[in-house]
Amino acid sequence: MSLADLRDGDRVFIDANIFLYHFGGRSLECKTLLERCARRALLGYTSTPVLAEVLHRRMVAEAIATGLVTARTAVRKLGETPAMVKQLTQYQDDVSKILHMHRTILPLTLDIVQASAEVRTRDGLLTNDSFVVACMREQGLTQLATANGDFDRVGGMVIYKPTDLEGQDTSANLSV
Repeated sequence: MSLADLRDGDRVFIDANIFLYHFGGRSLECKTLLERCARRALLGYTSTPVLAEVLHRRMVAEAIATGLVTARTAVRKLGETPAMVKQLTQYQDDVSKILHMHRTILPLTLDIVQASAEVRTRDGLLTNDSFVVACMREQGLTQLATANGDFDRVGGMVIYKPTDLEGQDTSANLSV
């Protein structure tokens, strides 16, 4: 299903890539979804691990965009050069905007960490993705906005994806 299929009043968990495509200016549909949450037409949820992922990836993307590092060496160079990290500010501004989008931000608890192990074992998801599923289940959420096809193999969820990414390289700035 597409992001546009979400109905007013729906409760939807928003994955990191939705924020990343919005902040990267790569998806009008992601922007529209987040605007609907800001207007409270949709009840948006996300989690602290999602925020951490967005923060990290936006930092790396900013460093690449400003020419401080190359995509190939970004994480290593930033880790080795604190002075570079200190020059970056836009990534923090982006993530701060999430806090004003009228979203419920769910914490990562020990119960979620423990429940996520079953998700990884059963569905073969990576750690952060298993946190999303475990967090959603704890909150009784079944609707997920994501561009990540790995969630398609998880039962009991309705997945909503942006359709305006077709033909784009969806791995750029999302794989660090």
